[in-house]
Amino acid sequence: MEKYRKPAFAGLQRRNLLKFIGTSAIAMAGSATVSLEAFAQGSDDPSDCTPPGTAGKTPVAFRPNPQLPVRTRKSAFELSAAEVDRLKSAYAALRKLTTQHPSDPRGWLRQGHVHCWYCGGGSNGEAGEEIHGSWLFFPWHRAFLYFHERILCKLINDDTLALPYWDWDSQGRQTFPRVYGDPNDRSNPLFDMLRSAKPTSRIPSSVVSTRIMNLTMNAPTNRLFMGTQNGSSGAMENQPHGPVHIWTGDTTLRAANNDMGVLATAAQDPVFFSHHGNIDRLWSVWLALSSQHQNFTDASWLTHGWDFYDENSVWTRIAISDVIDPVNSLRCDYQPPSVNPIWTFTPRPLRPAIAASEALPALTAQSAAATTALGSAPVTQSIALPQPVAEAFAGLVPEAAPEYVLHIEGIEVPPTAQTFFQVYLNLPDATAKTGVDVPNFVGTVTILAKNNKGEGKGHDHPSTNAAFDITEALANVAKGLADSLTVTLVPAAAEGEEPAAQGASFKKIYIDRI
Repeated sequence: MEKYRKPAFAGLQRRNLLKFIGTSAIAMAGSATVSLEAFAQGSDDPSDCTPPGTAGKTPVAFRPNPQLPVRTRKSAFELSAAEVDRLKSAYAALRKLTTQHPSDPRGWLRQGHVHCWYCGGGSNGEAGEEIHGSWLFFPWHRAFLYFHERILCKLINDDTLALPYWDWDSQGRQTFPRVYGDPNDRSNPLFDMLRSAKPTSRIPSSVVSTRIMNLTMNAPTNRLFMGTQNGSSGAMENQPHGPVHIWTGDTTLRAANNDMGVLATAAQDPVFFSHHGNIDRLWSVWLALSSQHQNFTDASWLTHGWDFYDENSVWTRIAISDVIDPVNSLRCDYQPPSVNPIWTFTPRPLRPAIAASEALPALTAQSAAATTALGSAPVTQSIALPQPVAEAFAGLVPEAAPEYVLHIEGIEVPPTAQTFFQVYLNLPDATAKTGVDVPNFVGTVTILAKNNKGEGKGHDHPSTNAAFDITEALANVAKGLADSLTVTLVPAAAEGEEPAAQGASFKKIYIDRI
């Protein structure tokens, strides 16, 4: 007798079950089975994200396969009808694998659990290494995309299948890709019922804009673009990576909503892989923009690695050194979009290293408390400027100056909360209505909730930091500086919405130069 298998939709929380019942009637007529599976495979936070069957198992080392064809990833807005059908077939097979063989590590839910494991774990408190908020962000996600893509290829016996990318940085594409589902068609295996964004939704400028992309793609160093070893997230992770996650889960930007808006469930929405495909593409684009843009060369970065199940269910160890040449090692490449980006790159001259004798005096914001809370209202702190520094700032020429960097340290967020705030230089009256298209705006800090309220607790968010290149902004605002400079943190909001309380805090704001 076949062993009893718990229905895929058993154990759903009441709020999700009611949501399903209330909104899926249109799908029940002709494709109830598909709809039930699609919903059940993208629901509550996992209780256990542990990779199955790995106890006592030694992973095999990753080996490139030069016999594979190079898979060419295209914009989700430019797929042919045949390519869309092939992608849907692959995801239908992936969902079917979960339904028929729940313990198979390649199945849809198990694939979602991979991301959960590496970003806080399930509600049982077990978790792997944290891969957000540091220099691990880019290479880990590239490895995850690779193994996920190869599993899809295996399931439909087609080594040319490539994941599409969601190029929200291209002109006219600040919308949700239609291929990932019409809410009126629940039979699409690319659809996620818990997604707020629809093909008719438009991404607000607080999430993606020319100013945001210019700041991100013009980040001058790998530490500012990619993050650091000691817990500082890079420009791309903060913007627009995090905001697009939050917006997809809740277009009002107010709530941490499953699936995409919560780290434990983000990879249970198929568009996760398209979103991260664009993040991955832009890593390669950033490197190609300037000879000054380089990957890290530290041995501790290159030899760092993680374990994944491959397309044959083989437990495999892949190192960062295996993923930095994606064409030759991973056999994947990107076809550029057919339209121009919304951003432009401005080359900068090579800056000489700063001598120790030229170090800035301590430029730290003054605060009466050791920790400053962020609610729903802006927070402003002031940095006292010694006269020589104020004079130097007033005469700043960005093209000839060293890089000035603003740091926010000790950012802490409860595991069930998200934070999304914008940073302004010398604009103490800034509000959520100020927008990002002002020279005082220097960047965004975004941290997604690890899990959702009432659904158990995984690991806490680690304390993290953020850093922003403010050289250009300083040159724009410094002419009128006297003896101080303000830094204002503004909770972000969608157009027509009030900012939500952040539930976050930070310890210190300061400026240095590199």
